[in-house]
Amino acid sequence: MAFASRTGLSQTVYKRVPHSEDEDIPLVLESSDTEDDTLYEISDKVKDKTNDRGHQPVYTVEEAVEAIGFGWFQIRLYVVCGVISATDALEMMLLAVMSPVVRCEWSLTDAEVALVTTVVFVGMGLSAPLLGYIGDKYGRKFTLMLVTLCIGYFGLLTSLSPTYYWVLILRGLVGVGMGGSPQGTSLLSEYIPRKYRAKTLIFGQVFWATGIMFEIFLAAVIIPTIGWRWLLVFSAVPSLLSAMGLLFVPESARFLLAAGKRDEAISLLEKAARVNKSRLPDGQLVRSAEVERGKFSNLFSPEYKRTTLQLWVLWFTMAFFYYGMVLASAEILRKYSPDGNKGQKCHCNFLTGKDYTTMLLSTMGEFICLPVNMVLIDWLGRRKNAAFNLFMAAILVLIIQLDMPRSVFTIVLFCIRGFSAAFGNLLYIYSSEIYPTTIRTLGMGTASAWARVGAMTTPFIAQVLLSRSLSLACWIYAVVCFLCSLCAYFMPIETKERALPQSVSMEMIALKTMDEEDGKSEEEMD
Repeated sequence: MAFASRTGLSQTVYKRVPHSEDEDIPLVLESSDTEDDTLYEISDKVKDKTNDRGHQPVYTVEEAVEAIGFGWFQIRLYVVCGVISATDALEMMLLAVMSPVVRCEWSLTDAEVALVTTVVFVGMGLSAPLLGYIGDKYGRKFTLMLVTLCIGYFGLLTSLSPTYYWVLILRGLVGVGMGGSPQGTSLLSEYIPRKYRAKTLIFGQVFWATGIMFEIFLAAVIIPTIGWRWLLVFSAVPSLLSAMGLLFVPESARFLLAAGKRDEAISLLEKAARVNKSRLPDGQLVRSAEVERGKFSNLFSPEYKRTTLQLWVLWFTMAFFYYGMVLASAEILRKYSPDGNKGQKCHCNFLTGKDYTTMLLSTMGEFICLPVNMVLIDWLGRRKNAAFNLFMAAILVLIIQLDMPRSVFTIVLFCIRGFSAAFGNLLYIYSSEIYPTTIRTLGMGTASAWARVGAMTTPFIAQVLLSRSLSLACWIYAVVCFLCSLCAYFMPIETKERALPQSVSMEMIALKTMDEEDGKSEEEMD
């Protein structure tokens, strides 16, 4: 059970702790510098020694997931988590297609229009760390239920808003729910075998892109006929339906084991094995003493400090650029029409049928990036692939400021959406793989909070600054993407073919074991 990380190795000394004869776990490891007497799982090296002495064999939750394999159990979970992702995309795209209408209805300024988007991300930024903590403390499934109900309920209430300020308040509350969206990725990743994890999570982008396209289609049909308020209603209903779907998915077995609920974890793993027509490994599941979960300081342990800080930068950039391009595409089409009507100053300048078609076609780029990502993610790895996507996005965003016919503009926008979506997809995968179970959703939640800072900022570039200077806005996006491509390239840990660690201390044990083995190899060579 080797976790491939070599950053900031701890000098912790581990000692053997005996058990009584009637216990089913022959040996565990205790850390001598922890704040309490927490017991940690045994490493493969220790397990082998223990089994040689005649004790009953044991297995870890990672080995159980690998033995269960990929089948209908994961497919059902994949669909439910995918629908949650699609509903999240509906609410995001709603901000772009609704802006021109509310601008006209209440005679809003550029800054006031941008604020409608910003308040959503303010809500997300405030709630993301809290919901990440709740996910690690009380479970992924429980948190996802809160998230979907919050999005659906306040989304419906927004359709009844009597004034602009009520829209701000209720959209902010929708954002509070959306701050927990990464929980679905965490839950899904914790049940997928290592061999299939990256490819499965990549295909989760299908649901997100489908949600974006569905929202554009709804806007094209509903806004000109029955109005933007009904668009809010139709956009909120899928969130409530996805909450019902959560009744049919399990809690994370990794979370249950970390919480000390070993019997529940075994029951879920046995059920998953039956559904997939496979079986668990022989022996006993390694007992995991209840360890402290959702501890913020663990994000800055020697093993994860640099990773955490660089992840925050990358999540900021992902949201700043991706949502910036979504908003900018609508703004460019509204104000700088590629059909020769550039510079139109009409306050009520609505999106046309051609504009909706351009937005639909450009969104197809998010589908095309999937097979490319599938090939590159295991060839180049997560870090180099992310750096490549950001670098290409930086080049293309500079091209978009040039004069061009609608067809060329659509192709450039298509490529930008593809590279930005590919980067976001990779970042979700990397973040769900890098942290151990005890802080996984907290890590993603805090990183997601920084994404919301980027998303709060981007409306003032994509909608306010862009309306005054398209070139300046494009250069800002390009420079940010280029700098962060370097940040992605120099991430300290590559997670390709790396097992999901169960706790921070288990990662430290694995690192110490790897160093000892490397030291012995060097001595033998000498």
